[in-house]
Amino acid sequence: MSRPFQTYVQRSYKLYILIFLLLSPNIGAAKLIDLNNYLDEIDIANTFELRKKGLMYIKNISDDYGMFFAWDYNKTQCMWMKNTPAELDVAFINKDGKIIEIHYMEPFSEESVCSSKPVLYAIEVRKDWFKHNKIEVGDIININNILSNDN
Repeated sequence: MSRPFQTYVQRSYKLYILIFLLLSPNIGAAKLIDLNNYLDEIDIANTFELRKKGLMYIKNISDDYGMFFAWDYNKTQCMWMKNTPAELDVAFINKDGKIIEIHYMEPFSEESVCSSKPVLYAIEVRKDWFKHNKIEVGDIININNILSNDN
């Protein structure tokens, strides 16, 4: 293969990649989210006992309430809905604040819902809260603001 042809192929490939990146709406579209702008009350579950209890026995969760879970170790984390009558969504969040995935949590279910990757945080909110607030997988949660409010 001639040198000029190799150069042409390389430049064409780079141009193709650039056009793909520019025309892809989801690439680079992550938003930085300050949950304090969305939720009036955020409880922090940062001990084994608080994480174990979670939102058990709570029947109604308001649209401006969330429970933020913080674990001691970055690993695959699991949650369940034992004794929890409210319909919830959970977002698993990695150590950098990126939402890895969002799951619906079935009331009273004892089936574990686990993160597919190691995470350090999660937040439980009312069902469809993420959809209504247009918060999606890939968005970045400002973790420091939440943890700095933990008294």
